[in-house]
Parts: sequence; structure tokens; C-alpha cells
Amino acid sequence: MSTNKNLIYMVAVDHNTSTYKNSEYSKYSIDTWRYWCKKNGVDFMLITEHDNRLGKPVWNKELIFERAQNYKKIGIVDSDTMIRWNAPNIFEMYDEDEFCGVVDDINLRWLTDSLSAYKKFFPNTNVDIDEYINAGVLFFSNQHLPLFEKLLNFYFDNQNELDNWTLGGGKEQTLLNFHLKESNYKRKFLDPSWNLMGLHKRQMFTHNWQMDGSENEDLTPFFLKYGNIWHFTGFGIPDRIKLMELTYAKIEGMILSKTTEIGGE
Repeated sequence: MSTNKNLIYMVAVDHNTSTYKNSEYSKYSIDTWRYWCKKNGVDFMLITEHDNRLGKPVWNKELIFERAQNYKKIGIVDSDTMIRWNAPNIFEMYDEDEFCGVVDDINLRWLTDSLSAYKKFFPNTNVDIDEYINAGVLFFSNQHLPLFEKLLNFYFDNQNELDNWTLGGGKEQTLLNFHLKESNYKRKFLDPSWNLMGLHKRQMFTHNWQMDGSENEDLTPFFLKYGNIWHFTGFGIPDRIKLMELTYAKIEGMILSKTTEIGGE
């Protein structure tokens, strides 16, 4: 395989540790990413089988280091994300030495608590809140793959503690941020449209209520108009399933007919 190819990598595993099946919502995510990848000449790698060496399915993301060796630029996206059908080709928007993500500033209390909890492993490394990125959408190149190998080895070295973690603060996201800071890679912070989180907190499900109510009023929700990647996180799984289903119903015609009625080209 030529190293000129780019890749989107997604883990969507139905696992017995989860109350709800990942496939109940990931099916909507997968369709949007497959469409976008085909449109932009990007390979799409979907992981649905869990590696039994690992505890939670999220750690399958780190196996990217051995699965994407032959790709030039790579994106890891969570299965609760959906990409806008006409989003630009993100792989044309960063250099190979840049590790890209969106700063996660939705819940600063959770963030600081998570950094404090995992700080025990990194006593000499400080991650500031304005450089903490959300791990649900990452873009980088094959020169960054050793970062994920290092993170996976860290997991194996501390597997019993991490698999039975009781201090809160999420799973691998904060650990990724600490390892990223230690690596000293050049980082690029993407604008929020590339990982639009906190949709409910930012009132992105609403439209401009200040319009005059005429028949020409634009009722398109803000997240559809202004986001390139929509991240359905921060609320319960039943709400996630329903919201992703409703969103897919709204945009399915755009994917199937390739029209651009919502928000233009």
C-alpha cells in the first residue's frame, strides 16, 4: 500500500461491559464517515472486534500504531461522531509534523479533576487546560504513531490499576494528553467546528429564534450549519442514540442524493 493514502480509523465494538450496544448509535456515525471518505479518496478502517488483551474497548484505539503504518495522514474518530457530508478535506489542512485536535473546554471542573487524578503517573509534566484536547477526534501523520504505542505500553504496565480505576476522570483521554505533552510534538489546535462538543450546553440544537417567523425563516439547527464534525457526548446514551438517529434522518437525503440544501456547499 502506498504511503500517500490517508486513513480514518474508528473503533465501534459491542462489548459486554457496556449497558447499551455501541452499534445502536455507531451505525449512523459509520454511514456519514464512509460517505465522506469515499468522496475524498480516504480509506476507512472500522474496528468491530475487541482485542482480548485489553479491558475496555476504548484501548483498541491505541492499536492504530500497528494498523496504520502504511498511511501518510491518519484520523482517529469516535463512534459517537458524525461528519458533515460536505466538510472540507481535513487532511489538506495540516502539515505532517502537526498533531491536531480541538481543545476540550466544555467542563473545566471535570477536566481539572481528571488531570489531578492522573497526575500521579506524571509528576514532572503539566498539561494546561488551554492545551487539553478531546481524544474523540484526532488528526496526525504516521510519524506520530509511536505516541500510541507508548500509550498502549503504559496501559499494559498499569493495566490492573487502570482497568479498576475508581478516581474518575475518564479513561485514556487524559493519559493521551500527558503523553502528548511529554512527547513535545508540534501541535495544532483546530477550530471547534472540527469536533463540535457540548451541543446541548452550547444550545447548538436550536436555531435563530430571533427571526421574524416568516415562511423564509431558517430553522436549521446551529450544529448542522456551523459544525464539520458533530460529537454527541456529554449526555446519556439513550439521548445519544435518539439524537444521532434524528440527525441522520435529517441529513440522509444529503448523503443519498448528494444535494446541498442545508447550509450550502
